[in-house]
Amino acid sequence: MKRITLIFAFLAFLLGVRAQQETGSWSITPRVGINSSVLSVDDVLYLDGNGKEESMDAKHKWGLTAGVETRYQMWSQLGISMGLMYSNEGFQFDEKGGVDEWKQSLYFLSIPVLANFYIEPNMLPGLSLKAGLQVDYLLQGKETLMGNTTTNTDSFHRVGISIPAGISYEFHNMVVDLRYNIGLTNFCNHKVLDETWRSNSLWLTLGYQFKM
Repeated sequence: MKRITLIFAFLAFLLGVRAQQETGSWSITPRVGINSSVLSVDDVLYLDGNGKEESMDAKHKWGLTAGVETRYQMWSQLGISMGLMYSNEGFQFDEKGGVDEWKQSLYFLSIPVLANFYIEPNMLPGLSLKAGLQVDYLLQGKETLMGNTTTNTDSFHRVGISIPAGISYEFHNMVVDLRYNIGLTNFCNHKVLDETWRSNSLWLTLGYQFKM
């Protein structure tokens, strides 16, 4: 009797997950999580204890990611999604060798359009790979230098393009999503700099899926 109960519970679980991938269905998923980001900025030069010039790489900055995505399930193995996501990204340098701590925050509103490919709906229900294109709009930029925070949005281009790619797993209505956004366009708009700054970020979010 106990084995039969376990079998029915397992079948109910599979049906519950596969129902989320029903062909022709729509769903909406609010999601929230964290990100780790960095801009492809040039190294900062500083002097070590012996007066020798050294370079220091930009460090990753942690931030918040939140938003909502909607998905249309074209067939059992392919769904198309579009979202509206807020993300706090940027980069930072530590204080070192006479160089002050420098933190750059960039607040983006992003529209990702993704193809969600379900690897094997029967054997691995709920597991999908995804890739697509994303438009990033810069809402605001803030720079913290020597303890003072100022707005420097004009130092950056407002619109950028990136390629999101990742993997997600759906457990009933819960969705865990891990994706990496590869920046394609230059965000640097500083008049005295001739540099290319592309934003790259890793997002980890948890969402709850509603059928429409």
